[in-house]
Amino acid sequence: MSLPKNWLRAGVAAVAVAASALLSTPATAVPAADTNVVVNAENVVTVTSANYSQVMEISKTKLVILDFGATWCPPCRQLKPVIEKLAGQYGGRFLLGEVDADTSRDLLSRYRIQYLPTLVPVRAAAELPNSRMIGFKGESALRTWIDAQLAKG
Repeated sequence: MSLPKNWLRAGVAAVAVAASALLSTPATAVPAADTNVVVNAENVVTVTSANYSQVMEISKTKLVILDFGATWCPPCRQLKPVIEKLAGQYGGRFLLGEVDADTSRDLLSRYRIQYLPTLVPVRAAAELPNSRMIGFKGESALRTWIDAQLAKG
């Protein structure tokens, strides 16, 4: 096999290994009050059509941040580990709801998502007005944005 093909094969393998490391989630998960919603130790839940109403019930008692993203989206892959880390550091002050754009198209339509990643803060089953964050601008900007959403009540 030629040298460029070997480099390409090695590059693809390296990307696959890096992607799987970035996309892995902690194995420890505890069921929330409703059995359809599983919140892991870092206050993160995967939101689907099946458990959406239960997540909206949680939003009546705490801030829920819906993270609309996809595995093929580079900014989404940059955002994911940072926001998951912050969800753990904030100690349950908000619940991070991860929405996969490829498998939950109905939720993308419901929220009229046009760009990935998009963060949508929800309180009492309603989106906080004029509060979306589109794209990933770094950890400090994300932390500032989260603090602003928590300050809204």
